[in-house]
Amino acid sequence: MPKDLRTYLQNLEEAGEVLHVTKEVDPRDGVGGLAWQGENRLRKATSFHNLKGYPGWRAVSYVCGSRSRLAIALGTTPERFISDVLKRIEKGLIKCQMVSQGPVMERSFLGEEVDLNQIPIHRMSNLDAGPYIGSSMDIVKDPDTGIRNVSLHRHQLKGRNRLGIHIHGGRHLDMVYQKYRARNEAMPVAIAIGHHGAYYIAACWTTAFGVDELEIAGALMGEAVPLVKCQTIDLEAPANAEIVIEGEIPPHEREEEGPFAEHTGYARAGSGLNPVVNVKAITMRHDAIYYALQGGRPISESQILDGMPMEVGLFERLRDVNGFVDLKDVVAVPYAGGSHIIVIQMTPRVEGEVKNVLLATLSSQYVHPKIAIAVDDDVDPHDPTQVLWSISTRVNPGRDIFMIPNTLGHHLDPSGVLITAPGVFPQYRLNTKMGIDATKPPLRVPEERDYFTLSVPTGADRLRIEDFF
Repeated sequence: MPKDLRTYLQNLEEAGEVLHVTKEVDPRDGVGGLAWQGENRLRKATSFHNLKGYPGWRAVSYVCGSRSRLAIALGTTPERFISDVLKRIEKGLIKCQMVSQGPVMERSFLGEEVDLNQIPIHRMSNLDAGPYIGSSMDIVKDPDTGIRNVSLHRHQLKGRNRLGIHIHGGRHLDMVYQKYRARNEAMPVAIAIGHHGAYYIAACWTTAFGVDELEIAGALMGEAVPLVKCQTIDLEAPANAEIVIEGEIPPHEREEEGPFAEHTGYARAGSGLNPVVNVKAITMRHDAIYYALQGGRPISESQILDGMPMEVGLFERLRDVNGFVDLKDVVAVPYAGGSHIIVIQMTPRVEGEVKNVLLATLSSQYVHPKIAIAVDDDVDPHDPTQVLWSISTRVNPGRDIFMIPNTLGHHLDPSGVLITAPGVFPQYRLNTKMGIDATKPPLRVPEERDYFTLSVPTGADRLRIEDFF
């Protein structure tokens, strides 16, 4: 059976990861807040069965909103996630497979039949300009090579057949878009909504330009992604998606888009004159499930989806700094809001090694990281209490912290300095990047390293309090 959103939901149900909401909820005025509480208070994904104004629809949220759920998507554990994913990628990507039919084609709306208002698109935060699609995997094709590119983007609902889109300047989708603009042609886009977690991990993967992320999804799942031809544009879309929106992005048309509460929790950055999508068709399953991915205030799904693929990519990069690093783990901190803080767990062997690793973290293929923190092998990088303790007791600021000013930062990070005109697409920001060495002295000086050996409460390594009740 092909992997899709439904098989993924079944796996999450079996793991006790889903909270069912049966009372009526308004997508415009409640889904976002309840979904956020479900994750941040109860640590559950949410399934909404009674959506006001949308009889027969079901919506799910936070299905990709935790490390444990994304690990379930790949049949692994959070602890083995990085190593298992690297093994699958190293085996090679899996080519997609064209099929003539798929569940996403069960219902079709073309031309005047198109009405985006029939989909329960929810409003994520009180600061948003309106309802937004956050779960859209945007599929485009390089007009020179024909290679697909897939990435996650926000889409503001503008009307029955019109969406706003925020395109990150200089990233892969923008590189393809600029080729269409140079030709003075509209860029076809297929917007796939609702699928297996592996598809969303792949859509958030940062790799070399010209790699088809759907082939990455195939490698992660161990099976080829089945594709169907779109009806009104020259593109292919996942056959087992819940919904596909077919449209075109005009080369020069701009329209006010935003505000929208992004991964930082703030809403103003990125707003302004952004491109639009003119929708030509909508195809969907006869009982489509809407994936109400929740962005905005930490912890949001976008922070997890950005972070976990980033951890894999950074681990692969950092383990080879200077030839070899005794790297234990890499964590893109979700509670920090958008992977701007990276924690590296390692065992330093010699002076200077940690700083090289921190520099490589801050100058990687990812633009998000602005603060990199290295901790030693006795500190859990997933535990903020232990990370802060390590900074407090092992960092001499004058020796162990360095800063690099005037580096290109993430354009949605409002702490950066906007160097392009406000509200004009695309936007760029300058920021300062910082490295913090919170490790013990290296193995080369064992006496100094031993000075920082962590104490253990007597008996804590042998006894369990549950055995003494």
